[in-house]
Amino acid sequence: MPWARRPSTPVFATVPYEPDERGFLRAVVPSRCPFAAPGEPGCHVAVRHRRDRKTGPCFPIAVVQCSAHPLHSFTLYPPGHFPYGRRPLVSSSVSGPLLLDPATKQPTWAGTVLQAAADAAEAVRWAPHSVTEAPAVRRTQGRHLDLAGLLLGVHPELDDGDRERIATRLRVPTMVVRAAASMWPVSWTTRGAAIVLVLAAVPVDGSLLDRLVSAGYAAGLWARPRRWAPPRSWVLARSGTPEPAAPSDSRCRAPPATTSRGAPSGAPGSPSDP
Repeated sequence: MPWARRPSTPVFATVPYEPDERGFLRAVVPSRCPFAAPGEPGCHVAVRHRRDRKTGPCFPIAVVQCSAHPLHSFTLYPPGHFPYGRRPLVSSSVSGPLLLDPATKQPTWAGTVLQAAADAAEAVRWAPHSVTEAPAVRRTQGRHLDLAGLLLGVHPELDDGDRERIATRLRVPTMVVRAAASMWPVSWTTRGAAIVLVLAAVPVDGSLLDRLVSAGYAAGLWARPRRWAPPRSWVLARSGTPEPAAPSDSRCRAPPATTSRGAPSGAPGSPSDP
């Protein structure tokens, strides 16, 4: 089924994951929680449980709670991953750094939610059905096109203000995003091409992941992203600067159905079209 709307999450938090003495990947648990006011003492964050994952990171990820703010528990995602996501936004080490193609020094989109767009731009349709446990099927390709379209500001559900905010976070000229958005209604292949056009204009550096998750926040896909910078601070993903405050933030909108407002007939996700 298409992407469904999800309940708001209190925070979208990412932390490095490191191997323990037995080789199991464990979250670097922050020393303070994102609900604490600046200078507020008394935070003690502990792991409540670990969620097994068959997709996404494909290893157990930590759900934590703070003794000083017991009404809130939250998941610690590894770099590159996002709430409810089965594939990462971009290939990244679980400890933080981006994984780049050694020849081109560019991100590799294979295995990420952006692979669907790269394939569509080359007129590569995913299979209509799959017998594997991790299906790369046509319906999934359509859902990922919608998600990537929102993330990069080219989806028709976004307005010009949304596009400008997303372009600012991605450090892409707004006119590039608007031009790419005009391509969306033509066909499923031009949707992929529109997304690839914006991706090609996105600067690649150490802040790329922060800028992508911040663009997702501007599109309403998840809560304001925060990244734990050991040993003692949360960083707002948009700016890479220490967070001055930690207000509760419920602005969250999951990716819409592939037959969302503004999509032409034969939109991605239908049986006959990615």
